[in-house]
Amino acid sequence: MAILEVKDLQAYYITHKYGRSTSVKAVDGVSFQVEKDEIYGIAGESGCGKSTLLKAISGLAKPPLEILAGEVTYNFDGERLDILALNDEKQRRKLRGARISLIPQGSMSVLNPVRRIRKSFEDIIRAHLDVSAEEFEEMVRKHLDALGLDWTVMHTYPHQLSGGMRQRITIALSTILKPDIVFADEPTTALDVVVQRGVVQLIRKIKEEQRSTLVLVTHDLSIHAKLCDRLAVMYAGKIVEEGEVESIFSTPRHPYTRMLLNSLPKLGDSSARSSAPGAPPSLVNPPSGCRFHPRCPHSMELCRLEVPELLEVGSGHRVACFLERRGADAQRQAVGS
Repeated sequence: MAILEVKDLQAYYITHKYGRSTSVKAVDGVSFQVEKDEIYGIAGESGCGKSTLLKAISGLAKPPLEILAGEVTYNFDGERLDILALNDEKQRRKLRGARISLIPQGSMSVLNPVRRIRKSFEDIIRAHLDVSAEEFEEMVRKHLDALGLDWTVMHTYPHQLSGGMRQRITIALSTILKPDIVFADEPTTALDVVVQRGVVQLIRKIKEEQRSTLVLVTHDLSIHAKLCDRLAVMYAGKIVEEGEVESIFSTPRHPYTRMLLNSLPKLGDSSARSSAPGAPPSLVNPPSGCRFHPRCPHSMELCRLEVPELLEVGSGHRVACFLERRGADAQRQAVGS
């Protein structure tokens, strides 16, 4: 059962200066579903719209980010809820933390530098639950113990903790109320590889113990390979490929996905790695047709004129590429003849 359904979502950054209006098409016609209890990954280069997509679907879009079109529907225990239709900020706040939670990119965007960690836990718990001091302490102690964190961190200020410990505290804050779905936005950014491993293990542990659904955004494909069940690859505000992680890594179908995977280092292989030539396009004025065509070695005239649809090419595997569609058409003609 899909816990989250996104249809034709358009989220632009719109600014008005000197009598002119500028639109950054950060998320432009994105559709996907997230199944209950799965880990769904979103990958792509910096600036492709991953973090903006999370803001839009978690109800955190604020000017200059505007939702122009689309639907974002949650299914909580059989109750369908379109979060974009909620105009009351109080209703959205009731959802965030209790049913929807976000692990942000930087821990200091959550932790107040002049307040002890305990105050951050009090803020989020008391915003949703009416608990006594004893109930609060028992609840937090159990949660910290389950995550392998010591109670003494409650008395510290954020600056007294390492970057890895602050990130663990942020994850603990985001999951203390056992939300149905957790969004993680680059949770291992700026952490060394040893600390990254600990944070990844913590995320997996929480997911297994709380049986929550996780949507993970990171440009690190190795983390997607370790954690995710399914993966969506974004490029210039659009999803270009989606499928099971094993299928994506073993048989990537989109030229951009293949280039991303070819750029990864491999054990025992010291040869130079290749990547996509050039740079991602400006989302203020993206290319016509397929947005990857200026960098694609297989670009055709059709790619410049039309936008490819995200079509299924295998069991649960979708690709937005005319090259893939042409190959499928040729295969059908060969079978028919």
